[in-house]
Amino acid sequence: MMTFKKKVGFFLLLLLANPASPDLLWANDKAADDIIIASPLSWGGDLRARVVNFDRIPTEAGMIWPENRFFRFRTRLWGRYDFSPDISFTGRLVNEWREYDHDRGSNNYQAMDEVVFDNLYLDLKNLFNNHLDLRMGRQDLRYGTGKIIRIGTPLDSSRTYYFNAIKGTIKLNWLQIDLLALQVDDEDELAIHSKDRRLLEGEENGGGIYIKNRLFATVPQEYYYLYKHEQRAQNLDLHTVGLRLMPKFSESLSANLELAVQDGHRQQGSSVSGELLDFSLFYKLPAWRTIKPVLDLSYYYLSGDDPGTSKEEGWQPLWARFPQYMSYTMVRAQVPDFAGWSNISMPSAGLKMDMTSQLNLALRLALVHAPEKGPGGGDKRGSLLIARLSYKMAENWGGNIHLEVMDPDDYYANTKDYGHYCHFELMYHF
Repeated sequence: MMTFKKKVGFFLLLLLANPASPDLLWANDKAADDIIIASPLSWGGDLRARVVNFDRIPTEAGMIWPENRFFRFRTRLWGRYDFSPDISFTGRLVNEWREYDHDRGSNNYQAMDEVVFDNLYLDLKNLFNNHLDLRMGRQDLRYGTGKIIRIGTPLDSSRTYYFNAIKGTIKLNWLQIDLLALQVDDEDELAIHSKDRRLLEGEENGGGIYIKNRLFATVPQEYYYLYKHEQRAQNLDLHTVGLRLMPKFSESLSANLELAVQDGHRQQGSSVSGELLDFSLFYKLPAWRTIKPVLDLSYYYLSGDDPGTSKEEGWQPLWARFPQYMSYTMVRAQVPDFAGWSNISMPSAGLKMDMTSQLNLALRLALVHAPEKGPGGGDKRGSLLIARLSYKMAENWGGNIHLEVMDPDDYYANTKDYGHYCHFELMYHF
């Protein structure tokens, strides 16, 4: 009988048996189903190298994150076999190792010590007279702007994003209906040379329905209902209902509006509720030479928990515990719950521009408040400046420099210094 390790070796041998098509197209950090292939069997991968530095970031737990510098190197290898135009199987392997410039003994990400299948799914397309697509297995999922569903494995910090899921997509002219069943374990049971790395605080499962309505071309719409069960010390059953509108007023002016409410209860019987409001207004400024500037004015609101009531009113981040708005500084400021977005009232202004055909700059200035006061006694989290410079160096090479500077205010108990996060990243796709 073939052992599990032999099965993995056989799978890798299949991946390496046929070179990737020269017509491969790969977009940064997209799932393997976005690849255009010219043969039944194809393979490829990507490499990501990132140098990270952050210092003096305040947290809700009352501590200050001290200076930390480290190197991250992620490798991914994917393969896909098309049995027919409508049936295919996709797998992807990922490994990440890290190197710290101090406290090396605490580094639990060594080179090639754990390899993970972060994609492993079967696609069945155009069933029932082209009205139904099915995807079954471990897959990446993203809906809307990522405020609801984006990542199933937040604690390994962008090494993986996957869900164990079944997704059925019903296609009806101007309507798309996705039916979802989701599950993620706190540790990956399929990991090769497992190091028992935590992906969640406890098992999570759930599902629901996500509808995309394109009947009105000038106002695309999305609606959803999602149920989530969190298995923790105090289990949570949560229901979320939401609406997203994307009006296009003209060639230059557009908007995004998302509203959602939550209701649920903890195991001991306490009630849970939450509200989300995400609004952005986008304006394409007149182009100057090759620069195509786009200005946005945004407001992001997540309800906070009032400690004076028996009900828990803080927004539960569902499957969206990642750096929303690319704010790593604010993500770490949510500790003790990493990327536990809640209790946020954040007006911001952003500007994106193409400096050249290969060089892009994005800027954002945010004033971050909190509906409920923090450990410092106030409701002002602080000011946040975010800058990101992205560069495409060649057909398969890209990179970016990302910087955040936070001026903390009276929400935190310790507000002596500016906090910052920065990284330099290189990506290669093959």
